[in-house]
Amino acid sequence: MRYNRNEAFRFAFKEPLNARFSIYEVNGKAVETTEGEIQLLDLSPSGSKVYSELNIPFKENNPVKIVMHFQLNEESYQFKGKIVWKKVWSDGFMYGVSFLINEDMQQEIVKQLKVYVKNVKN
Repeated sequence: MRYNRNEAFRFAFKEPLNARFSIYEVNGKAVETTEGEIQLLDLSPSGSKVYSELNIPFKENNPVKIVMHFQLNEESYQFKGKIVWKKVWSDGFMYGVSFLINEDMQQEIVKQLKVYVKNVKN
């Protein structure tokens, strides 16, 4: 298994977190889409691996930016991010999302993941 040494840590959920997303930019052009369902498979301060049955039109030279809405512990979050990879998986697709957030929000994710881990162990 390869690790990204610049990554603080990445937490893989035993049960994926349900989330919603919408696309707000494709290839530098503003767009508006309806919300779709995704599942967060893992979460780190800088991004997430997500699953969706929706086929998002991603290509490496065609950036897709999304807004994700999810709840962790008792807190609701809305993060902007960009899709950085896509793979066919099961009956849908797996995507890598790199968050477009500041360091304070990255620290908030770390804090909430620590709380989540404590609650899961109890």
